[in-house]
Amino acid sequence: MKNARLRLVSAFAALAAAIALSLAACDEKPIAPPAIDGELAMKYAQGNFDLGPKVFRTEGAKKSAEWIVEQARMIPGFDKVGTVRIPPSTHGEYNVEIMFNGNAPDLVVIGAHHDTKRLFSVPEFAGANDGASGVGALLAMAAAITESAQKKLPPCTIRLVFFDGEEALYQYTETDGLVGSRAYVDMLRGEDGIDRFRAMILLDMIGDKDLHINLAGNSTPALAKVVISEAKAAGYADKFSLGDTDMLDDHYPFLQAGIPAVDLIDFDYGPDNRYWHTGADTMDKISAESIKTAADVALRVVWRLAENGFKDLKK
Repeated sequence: MKNARLRLVSAFAALAAAIALSLAACDEKPIAPPAIDGELAMKYAQGNFDLGPKVFRTEGAKKSAEWIVEQARMIPGFDKVGTVRIPPSTHGEYNVEIMFNGNAPDLVVIGAHHDTKRLFSVPEFAGANDGASGVGALLAMAAAITESAQKKLPPCTIRLVFFDGEEALYQYTETDGLVGSRAYVDMLRGEDGIDRFRAMILLDMIGDKDLHINLAGNSTPALAKVVISEAKAAGYADKFSLGDTDMLDDHYPFLQAGIPAVDLIDFDYGPDNRYWHTGADTMDKISAESIKTAADVALRVVWRLAENGFKDLKK
C-alpha cells in the first residue's frame, strides 16, 4: 500500500509539473520585432537628401543607389546576415535590394522609393519627405534587423527594396512612373517565382512632423487591418487610419501580380498639401519620431504575419 501511495504522489507531481510547464508556455510572449533607431533613420534621410536631385534615369539616381549599397555594407555585422545588390536593370532603373534570410522561406517585401520628382521650377529638388524619409526608414530597418538576426533569424525572409522610377517624368502611364516596382515584380516572376511572396508593405512620405498615415484605399483589406491593429498595439492608433482614396504607388504592381500589398502614406504634407513636390519639402519638415512610427509598425506587421503563418491574410 505504501508503494501505491508513493506512485500516486509521483504521478500527481508529474502532472503538476506538466501543468506548470503548459501555463508557462501560454504566458510566453512571441519574440518582439526589432525597433528602429529614429535618430539613425534621420541621419540616413539627411545623407540621402544631401545627394541632391535623384531623378529617374539620371546620374543622381545612380549615385543614390550606390550610396544606399555603401550604407548597408557599413552596418556592423551586416555581411554575416544580409546581402545587398543593385539588380540588373531592364528599363534604366537603379533599384536596390537588401535581403535577410529568415527561419521560413516565405518572403515579405518592405519598399520605398529613392528617386525624386523632376521639377523644372525647382531643379535642385532633393525630396526630404518624398523620397529620403523612406530611404532613412529602410536603412534603419536594415540596421535593426542586422543586430537582431545575429541572435535570432527573422521569422521569414525579408527584402527591403528601394525603388527607382516611382515618380513619373511626365505623367503616369504604363511606361512612365512606377518603373522600378514594375521591373522588380517582373524580376520576381522570372527569378524566384511569385508564389513565395506573401505580402508587400510600402512606405511613402512617412516623415511629416505632423504625421497621419491614411492607408491607400486600394491596399489589400486584410493586410490593412493588420497594420491598423499593430499600430494600435504599438500605441500609434492616432497616427493611422483606413483610407478610401486609391493610390497609384509602388504597391500597385504587386497588387496586379496577386501579392497582398498595403501603402502606408501620409498624403497631406503641409497646409493643403502645399509642401508636396515643391522646394518646401526640406529636412526641417520631417522628424525622427514620424519615421520611427511608420517603420516600427511595418516591422511589427511582418513579425505578426510570419508568426501566424500568414493566416491573417486569409481572413
